[in-house]
Amino acid sequence: MNKITPELSEILGLLCAEGSHIVSFSSYWGKDRGKKRFYKNDKSERIELYNKDIKLLVHYQNLLNQQYGYYPKITKYNKINICKMVIIRDIISYTNLGSFTWKVPEAVKTGDLKCKTAFIRGFFDGDGSAVNGIRFFSSNKKGIYDISALLGDLGFKHTMRGPILKENRKPHYVLRVTNKQKENFLNLIKPISKIPDTRG
Repeated sequence: MNKITPELSEILGLLCAEGSHIVSFSSYWGKDRGKKRFYKNDKSERIELYNKDIKLLVHYQNLLNQQYGYYPKITKYNKINICKMVIIRDIISYTNLGSFTWKVPEAVKTGDLKCKTAFIRGFFDGDGSAVNGIRFFSSNKKGIYDISALLGDLGFKHTMRGPILKENRKPHYVLRVTNKQKENFLNLIKPISKIPDTRG
């Protein structure tokens, strides 16, 4: 596995927070070299990212272009789909995608501070909040503890709560950076989407 780049680290952080790896099968009539043909249980795969913030989606497009020379469109449903198999295979070689199955890749854990910072930026833009303090949210216990370790590597003091149990919701964990380090966090991580109206 090649040395990880900050761009790929940020892509992986975003996808761990907001991404999904979708595999589907369908049967249909189509054409093969001009002749009608029935395709049975034809497999298709994609990695999907959904976010309401168009600015973040454009940033994600640019990251994909820098890392892979690939520039997928934003759909009318605020989604970006990666359909190129070589890119899908590369991404899932680092981590599974899904609420309970994502992990901070070993290449990020052992990477330099730029890569750790980039992963935190991606994950925070997906599953973080700068309202009422710097907070991260996840239902993935192992994953959120990995985030905690990265924050420690970057020098951020923080607290952990959870599992928090609420009716009709998955048990979840909340990681909060101390208020004294809010400014430092925002200045180092430079989030694209989760920026508070005021930094006081």
